[in-house]
Amino acid sequence: MIVKDTFHLKDGRTLFVGAVETKAKIAPPCDCEVLVGGEVKASIRIDGEDIPKGKGVSDRVVSTSQQIDLASLGITKGGFEIRSKA
Repeated sequence: MIVKDTFHLKDGRTLFVGAVETKAKIAPPCDCEVLVGGEVKASIRIDGEDIPKGKGVSDRVVSTSQQIDLASLGITKGGFEIRSKA
């Protein structure tokens, strides 16, 4: 996933919005890596997809309940990648 935007919810979850490279209709939970400039910066557990892909929409939303300090990784809201470890 190339993350375009990030949202932090009051319940502690973080949502990532962007293009997902999968043929799955709904992205499943998985262990992932956070990459900045092609370099692995962190590991994260994605809980799955929150809003299934709609017709004519390229962006998708996945979330994590894991706490992650994106600022400490040099990340603001987007422009980084999340990829499955599998």
